[in-house]
Amino acid sequence: MSVYTPVSDAALAAFLADYDLGRPLRLTGISAGVENSNFFLDTEKGSAVLTIFERLPTHEIPYFLDLTEWLGRADIPCPRPISARDGRTLKTLCGKPAAIVQRLPGHSIEGRSPTPEEITLLGRLLARMHRAGRDFPIHRPNPAGPRWWQHTAQRLRGHLCPDDAALIQDELRQQGQSSCQHLPRGVIHADLFPDNVLFSASRITGVIDFYYAGDDLWLYDLAIVANAWCSRPDGHLDHTLSQALWQAYIGERPLVAGEDRCWSPLLRAAALRFWLLRLDAQHFPRAGDLTQCKDPEEYRRILTARREGC
Repeated sequence: MSVYTPVSDAALAAFLADYDLGRPLRLTGISAGVENSNFFLDTEKGSAVLTIFERLPTHEIPYFLDLTEWLGRADIPCPRPISARDGRTLKTLCGKPAAIVQRLPGHSIEGRSPTPEEITLLGRLLARMHRAGRDFPIHRPNPAGPRWWQHTAQRLRGHLCPDDAALIQDELRQQGQSSCQHLPRGVIHADLFPDNVLFSASRITGVIDFYYAGDDLWLYDLAIVANAWCSRPDGHLDHTLSQALWQAYIGERPLVAGEDRCWSPLLRAAALRFWLLRLDAQHFPRAGDLTQCKDPEEYRRILTARREGC
């Protein structure tokens, strides 16, 4: 989440005229994340989150709003969309598609290490979310899958040092030999970092920012979480945390034969994806009022450690 599109008081008032939310009281930009413009919205009737979609094609956005509504009905604590008076959840603000969703209680643990108890809650919730999304009727291929890796690596080629370029090409070659694509799949969050999970009173109260979601391997989603939540500063896994995550997840969704053998290559795939994503954001920055570019070197260290088996 970031702010690329400023919103005037007049534009906000006109936009909210279509909703039963009362007068706007405060609009506060959210700087975390990288994809859309996001704001905390306070009105006479409470608090919500306003999102202006910056890059997603308008016809793709209902997928995400429908998905969070679906998961919310299955007791997954995610921000369900708020409808305008005409029943629509997707409107237009500042010439761009926009939506209002619930603001969930709690706070992220970003800035500190998780506890084994928090990791256990997260592993259980991720498995429940995968099961809940199994019958979601709309399908969307993972937009940041292998084809995107190849395209982004090519786009970055002239901007990288020789060592980084060689490491990426070698990992792409090895990922191209993967035999994991037959594993169980369905809806994945694909971006479940610490800033996208809210905790309160020793429970998870919110899972947010589903705008990378799509269909892919469930174990790949778990690998993304393991890298994001269980990595030490040197890139190596904290085995206490990673084992707590693994045991909690498989306790809710037992693995099928062969899944455990794909754990290592999927950890590497997840590390490659986020290294490429951060390199792309670093070398091709987007203008905005509040933007955040996360350190690519963090995921280079993680990828190197996973290639070493650590």
